[in-house]
Amino acid sequence: MRCRARRVVAVLLRIWTVFALDGRVLAADQSTSPNAPLVLVQRIPMPGVTGRMDHLGIDLASNRVFAAALGENQNTVEVVDFKAGKRIFSIKGQSKPQGIFYSPDFNRLFVSNGDGGNYKVFRGDDLNLTSTVRLGINPNHVGYDPAAKYLYVGFRDANAGHLAIVDTRTGDRIGDIKTDALPGGIKIEGNGPRIFVTLQGLYKLGVVDRNKRAEIATWAIPQLVQSLALDEANHRLFAGGRVPAKLFVLDTETGKQITALDCVSGVDDLWYDAARKRIYATGIDGIAVYDQKDADHYTPMVKVASSPGAATSLWAPSLNRLFVSAPNSRNDTAAILVFEAH
Repeated sequence: MRCRARRVVAVLLRIWTVFALDGRVLAADQSTSPNAPLVLVQRIPMPGVTGRMDHLGIDLASNRVFAAALGENQNTVEVVDFKAGKRIFSIKGQSKPQGIFYSPDFNRLFVSNGDGGNYKVFRGDDLNLTSTVRLGINPNHVGYDPAAKYLYVGFRDANAGHLAIVDTRTGDRIGDIKTDALPGGIKIEGNGPRIFVTLQGLYKLGVVDRNKRAEIATWAIPQLVQSLALDEANHRLFAGGRVPAKLFVLDTETGKQITALDCVSGVDDLWYDAARKRIYATGIDGIAVYDQKDADHYTPMVKVASSPGAATSLWAPSLNRLFVSAPNSRNDTAAILVFEAH
């Protein structure tokens, strides 16, 4: 009896220790809690949408979010009116849609198609197709330079990666920048010429000079990473890795690692909230939130619940909203989840 009692006490102590150490995470793992850093304020269903969801684009003037639905039997871009709280259109005829960008200046929607090896350009008003431009293998992430009005689309060929340079005024591909591997997580400096990219399958990040149209450096990183966010004011780059689930902080002046933090599983998108000095990482099992104390110090992950598999997202600073793309699951239809930052 004494041995059994001691075993019960030991188990209870271990449970108490887990809760004590991880109580901050468990307490914050409720997206409806008013004390959570992100609070779920809207769920916009997309009935009939099946399979994986990928990246998002936004048209602020018309209250529209565009969601890539790349399920094997889906292949659409779903158009959601977030003010009305409903899906309003589905753009069919895609082939593994992945990266999305809406140009407010020229009222065009750009969609990279991984299986099609191209990007497609649609009119912003009626969403009719205007052109299809061939690139290469697996066009994926996109990044936008608002000063030049250029969109950068990552793809690869048999030998290397490339960033296609797309003039959003015309929709034309006007050049390429070669990289070591398929570039993703594309983040662009506003006050300098650099573009930071992940390099698929490589334990390093790429640094591209968009004026020289060349990869000028690579920075070693301890594991493969999929997503990036940029704090330009403090010269910090954030990189999200999956195995193990980690958030890395790097100095953009030297490329050196500052710190590494635990992260959610399957991270696919990262965002830096400059107003609150926070990082948001969306993964398949929730959203990780970190507070930036200063350029070198960050609070441990606070985990906010979202929806299973909801790994892609878009941060809209002017709306104070994080839009998360949630695939259909056993219990729920596909949806756009809208979180408000508190």
